[in-house]
Amino acid sequence: MLTVAICGAGGLGRNHAENYAAIPDAEVALVFDVVADAAAALADDLDARATTDEADLWADDIDVVVITTPTPFHADYTIKAAQAGKHIFCEKPMCRTMQQGEAMLQAVADAGVTFMVGHVLRFFPEYVLARDLIQSGEIGQVGVARTSRINTLPGGPNSWFCNYELSGGVTLDMTIHDFDWLLWTLGPARRVYSVGVPERMPPIDYGLTTIRFESGAIAHCEGSWADLGQFRTSFDIAGSAGLLRHDSTQMATLQTQIRGGAEGLAAVQVPESPAVKSPYLLEDEHFVQCVIEGREPAISGDEALAAVEVALAALASNEAGGKVVQL
Repeated sequence: MLTVAICGAGGLGRNHAENYAAIPDAEVALVFDVVADAAAALADDLDARATTDEADLWADDIDVVVITTPTPFHADYTIKAAQAGKHIFCEKPMCRTMQQGEAMLQAVADAGVTFMVGHVLRFFPEYVLARDLIQSGEIGQVGVARTSRINTLPGGPNSWFCNYELSGGVTLDMTIHDFDWLLWTLGPARRVYSVGVPERMPPIDYGLTTIRFESGAIAHCEGSWADLGQFRTSFDIAGSAGLLRHDSTQMATLQTQIRGGAEGLAAVQVPESPAVKSPYLLEDEHFVQCVIEGREPAISGDEALAAVEVALAALASNEAGGKVVQL
C-alpha cells in the first residue's frame, strides 16, 4: 500500500486525491496547503491529515508526493521530494523555466525515484486512438495538423492564472496539452512561431502557435481563455491518405476519413466514440503501477520538458512580436 501526500489542495489536488483514494494500492494520508482551510477541507473529506508544514511531506511514512501547486512552485517541491526519496507525480506544466526543469530532472535522477508529469491528454481515448491511427499509417504521411483548446480563464480574475509571470498564460498552462500530444505523435519540433494577447490578462488570453516538425509536418495550435461557454477541444490531422477529425462538442468525437481513388473523395467515414473511464483516473492508476513495478512511466521527464521548451519558445516568439524561434 502506497501512502500518498497531496501537495496543493486546489481543484486538481482534489481531483487527484479522490482518484488515489479510489485506487486499491494507494491511500491518501496527508494533504498539504499553505492555506489551512483548504488543506483541512480536502483532508476531512478523505479522512486524511491536514498540514501547513511542508516538512510533513518528507516524513518517513509518505511514499508518494502528488504536486498540484501553482506552476512556479513545481520545481522546489519536486526537488525536495526527490531528495527525501519520495516518488513524485507533478501536474503539468512541469515547470516555469527550462532551468527549473533541468534541476528537477537532475534531482530525480540522483535520487532514483519514479517521476511522472500529468500530461493527461495521453490517456484521453480519442487522442490515444488518433495517435495509434497516425503511427500505423492509416492516414499516410501527416502534412498539416490543427488543434484547438477553448476555455474561460480558470479561477476568475483574481486567480494566480491571471499573472502571466506565474502561469505563462494560456499557452504554457493549457495549449501545452496539445504540444505534448503532437510531440508524442509527430516527433521532435524544429521551430516555433506564435502570436497572442497576454497583455489582455485578465480577463482573457489567446495564443496561436505554429510549429514546424523535423518530419516536415506543420501544426497550428490555438489556445483561448477568452470564451464564456462550454470548454471544448478539436483537431484536424491531414495526411497523404486521409484525415482525422475530432470535435468534443459532437457525440462521435473522432472521425476517420480515408482518401478514395482517382476522384480524391473520402471513401470511408468511421465515427468513433470510445468508452470512457476518467483519463485522470487512468493516469493516476498508471503512475501507481509504475511505482509498484519500478518501471518508467509512459510520460518521461525529458518528454515533459520538451513540451515546456515548445511552450516557452512560443511565449518568446510572442513577446518578440512574432519572431521565429529555433529549437
